[in-house]
Amino acid sequence: MDKEPNSFEIQSEYIPTPEEVHSILKELIGKEYKEVRKLEDEQGLYILEVVIPGEKEGEETGYEYMRKGRYKEGQSSTIEIHVVYYENSIPVGGTSAARYVDGKWIIL
Repeated sequence: MDKEPNSFEIQSEYIPTPEEVHSILKELIGKEYKEVRKLEDEQGLYILEVVIPGEKEGEETGYEYMRKGRYKEGQSSTIEIHVVYYENSIPVGGTSAARYVDGKWIIL
């Protein structure tokens, strides 16, 4: 019996390089950021997390890239960058910022 392919495991599509991910992060953020986590496997970069300070004491904004797939750290059905807002290290909101579709980044 044929098993239906898992959409999280299909990896035949193009995977953005770390340089391409940093390029879209620079476009989204528009200023210097600090890299806090970078994970790669045999197919390349699958998680990249960066942060910038917020406007007030204790605030921080995180930008989190995840490649399509299933990993021990989580899963994603698309290649996306999410924004997470923190107050005193606690997430208080967030949204999708960009999605990689048909070889190009779409800012959401």
